[in-house]
Amino acid sequence: MKIKYILDSSSGLTEEQANAYGWELLPLQANIDEKSYSIGKDLNLQDFSKIWKENPKCIVKTSCSLPGDAQKIIDKYLDEYDKIVIYTISKELSSQYQMLKTIYADNKKIYIIESKKLSYLLIRDILLFQEALNEGQSFDKATKIFNQENAKLLLIPEFNDALVKGGRLTKPAAAMARLFRIVPIIQFKEGSLIKYGLGHVFRKTLIKQALDIVKDYKKITDDDYFLIINADNKNIKEIALEIKNAINFKEIYVIDLSVDITIHTGIGAICLTLENIPASIKDKFFKFATKY
Repeated sequence: MKIKYILDSSSGLTEEQANAYGWELLPLQANIDEKSYSIGKDLNLQDFSKIWKENPKCIVKTSCSLPGDAQKIIDKYLDEYDKIVIYTISKELSSQYQMLKTIYADNKKIYIIESKKLSYLLIRDILLFQEALNEGQSFDKATKIFNQENAKLLLIPEFNDALVKGGRLTKPAAAMARLFRIVPIIQFKEGSLIKYGLGHVFRKTLIKQALDIVKDYKKITDDDYFLIINADNKNIKEIALEIKNAINFKEIYVIDLSVDITIHTGIGAICLTLENIPASIKDKFFKFATKY
């Protein structure tokens, strides 16, 4: 079976990076001060970081892929491929999945994953899915990969501006947080971003949560890797090395956080997780990661 894989920009991939995997990118949209961008195509993480640093008060919104543009991207593969597999941002965070499901409701060639994931999890799942098919699993059996729960994933913003703009934090609460250096901790669980707890001082919170993730993890194997998903934090090298030494790992990896999520968490945010990456997909999975 000849399959084309299409991931949206919540995967954190740019168009060029998706193409390097042999995949296609479906950009979500960003509107910054009334100018529209296709995320991953004409707006990457570094581009957004530059815009935000020049004007932290810029008005930013995200939205689904434009239906017409999405159809152009998807429909061009209909004749050449037996199946088109589309993986979107979690349906709990966006209407992207539902929009595509509605458009292609009667097209049996197109399989739209009922996503409850985002970021590196989309990449990991597709690599595992491809491997399962190559090993002879049926398409239907292999799709169970998409239903597997991800490991504990925490998001820790460095600044609260984006949380206030998005309504996740009130202005008075943000003012109190700045005064007492309180850090909100958010967990990505079952497809949603939920309140997890509070920390005190950003860097101290990162270290404490990293240590807790390692302590609470099931038995660590050679295929388990500590990942930092980074929203262009200016101190990422120091942070990565500090966490690596604190948890006593030989190596850890840093991956870019997608622009779609960064817009809502703010530049500087850090996500932490300890995830199983089988040796068979390790090189492909870490293709665009930085090792420390």
